[in-house]
Amino acid sequence: MAISIASCVSFGKKQRNVDEYLSTIKTGVSLASGFKIPDLFPSWRTMLATVTGMRQALKEVHRTVDSTLEEVIEERQREKEDKTRPDMVDTKENIVDVLIGLHENGAHLSRDSIKASVGTGTLASALNWGIAELMRDLRVMTKLQGEIRKAFHGKVAVGEDDIQAANLPYIRLFIKETLRLHPVVPLLVPRESIDVCEVNGYTIPARSCIVVNAWAIGRDPKYWDNPKKFKPERFEGNMVDSIGSSYEYLPFGAGRRMCPGIAYGLPVLEMALVRLLYHFDWSLPKGVMEVDMEEPGLGARRKTPLLLCANPFVIPERKKFKGRGEKGVIEGGRGRYF
Repeated sequence: MAISIASCVSFGKKQRNVDEYLSTIKTGVSLASGFKIPDLFPSWRTMLATVTGMRQALKEVHRTVDSTLEEVIEERQREKEDKTRPDMVDTKENIVDVLIGLHENGAHLSRDSIKASVGTGTLASALNWGIAELMRDLRVMTKLQGEIRKAFHGKVAVGEDDIQAANLPYIRLFIKETLRLHPVVPLLVPRESIDVCEVNGYTIPARSCIVVNAWAIGRDPKYWDNPKKFKPERFEGNMVDSIGSSYEYLPFGAGRRMCPGIAYGLPVLEMALVRLLYHFDWSLPKGVMEVDMEEPGLGARRKTPLLLCANPFVIPERKKFKGRGEKGVIEGGRGRYF
């Protein structure tokens, strides 16, 4: 679902080969997660990556993703040039169109930069971990689902405008707590130190490669009470935000090079959660007693797939009636499945 949403926003539609693209993204995340043998011996990294097969696997991931995005760019360029097609009249501009326009207008934006700007695979990870945490805590599930169903009671479908107009404070606390415990990018994009500095007694030379461990910061007991416990209420009345001004909480990084997808990722994650929890009741498969929360090293993804049973929620119909010159609404009566 997350890849389909990202595909529509970035490419204007769901791509024909989205299944292959999704599978390749998962492979890439798997290769980037955890600790690999070449990481133990940096000077022999190239040789070890070749021997272990990691180099070839990464090349295959690059080939598939690159060919998919190249196909998208060429298709959009052809459609922009062919203004006579009837189906192009109401075509909405998407991210690829904007980037192509910048490139054609002389902006310093290469074709590879366009491809890098539209690639995404982190939203699915956040959604997966969030649902997994709900399955482990009935109290949080009941509270969150209750807020959602109260806000949209009786609606057959919930759209983006409905969510924006609704009062949903708890779901925002829930998303914050999910990203605290399970940041989609555990190790932030590397930085380079400008000058010599000292951190906890260690001298950091100028031009050193600095990697910030957002995963460890989000679980540091110096900043978080009972850090391993999933508790959305900890953010209630808390000034900690997601835009990089609170350094104890860095799910999107900080500074000028923080993740530009924050304005897109948070609303889409909220919409996905609302729809999943409004229309369905969730349970573990028969015989499964608990959710496996194991991670493959320090990675954003789960080690094992999250398998759940979805039971459609019966949405009460709203019946309008007139009586003694007044209008009212009767809740209940017949129901319908989504």
